[in-house]
Amino acid sequence: MNPLNPDKPSINPRTVVTDGGSVALARMLAGTGYMVQERVLGDLTQAIKSGAPHLIEGERGSGKTALAEALAIACNLPVFYLQGMEGLELEDVLYSWDREGQSQWVRQAIASGMDLKEARDKQWGADYLMFGEALGAFEFAARTGVVPILIVDEIDKLQDTTEDMLLQLFGRGYAHVPRYGDVGERDPSRWPVVVLLSNDIRHDLSAPMRSRCVYTWIDMPSAREEVAILCARVPDASREAVAWVAKLLDCIRAIPGVQDKPALREGICLLSAFMRDGVREVEEATLRSYLCLIAKRRGDRSYLQQSMARIELAVNERHDEVDVWVEQEFGLRERGHLAAVA
Repeated sequence: MNPLNPDKPSINPRTVVTDGGSVALARMLAGTGYMVQERVLGDLTQAIKSGAPHLIEGERGSGKTALAEALAIACNLPVFYLQGMEGLELEDVLYSWDREGQSQWVRQAIASGMDLKEARDKQWGADYLMFGEALGAFEFAARTGVVPILIVDEIDKLQDTTEDMLLQLFGRGYAHVPRYGDVGERDPSRWPVVVLLSNDIRHDLSAPMRSRCVYTWIDMPSAREEVAILCARVPDASREAVAWVAKLLDCIRAIPGVQDKPALREGICLLSAFMRDGVREVEEATLRSYLCLIAKRRGDRSYLQQSMARIELAVNERHDEVDVWVEQEFGLRERGHLAAVA
C-alpha cells in the first residue's frame, strides 16, 4: 500500500460526487493535470456512487492508469496496487497466515501451561493473519473508515482461478477466511474505489466478473483533447512546443509501417524533454536525437528514420485542426491569467 500524504486531509470521493457531482470531480482531477473525457467522467461518477468496481479497457497509453492515480492524488487517498500476472496466489490477493509466528505462539502458550487444544485454537487470530492487496484494501476501509483506491492493473493477465478469488469480494465487500471469519466491509458506501485496468489483449474476463463492474472503454483522445492534456501535463510548455508534439504524434500515427503508434505517454515525455532541453526548432537532426523517446521497436525506429523528411515537414507546416486547438488553449490560458491579475 502506498500511504496518503499525512500533511493533507483525505477526501472521500463519494462525498465529492454526492455534493458537487461530476463537475466537482472533474475539477479535482484537473488539479492533478488529468483531463478526463466527458463520457469517462460520467462512468467514473457512477462507479464511485455505486461502490462497484470500475472496469476500464483501452489501448496502451490511453490514460487508464493515470486516471486511477489522478483520483488517488486528488483525494489524497492510500493506494493498494495489484499487478495482474500469471502465478498470483491466495496470499497475494486475499490472505495468508504467519505460520512461523503461529508455531512460536503455540509453543510458548503450552510452555506457560495452556492446554494444547486451546493453544491451537487461539493461533488463528488477527495477529497472525496477513492480507493481500485486494482484501487488504477492504479491511483497511472497514478498520479506518478511510476510502482507499484499489488498482488491479492489467487484470486481463490474471488466470481464471485468481479472477475467481475476487468475485465474492467485489460482489459483497468481504471474503471469508476459514478459522477466522468474514473480513471486509459490508456497507457499499464505505467500500474502496476499485479500478480494474485492461488492455483487452490477453485473457477475456469472465461474465461474472464483468457483471459486477461499471464498464468503460477509453478512446484515444481527439486532437482537441490531446492538446489540452499536453498543456495540463506539461504546464510550462510553449505553444510552439505543444503544436510540434501534437503534429508529430498525428503524423507518425498515419505512417502505415509503424507497429507501436506513439500514445499520449510518449507525447508527454517528448514535450517534457523539449522544454527541459530548451528546443527552439524541430529539424531532422532534432528528431533523430529524440527518436528513442518515440520509437519502441527496432522496426519502428527504422521506418521513422526513413520518414524523417516527412515528419519534419508535418511538424513545421500548418495543421488546420491542431493549430486551432493550440491557439484556443493558450488563448484561454492567457485570458485566465489576465483575469487573475485584474
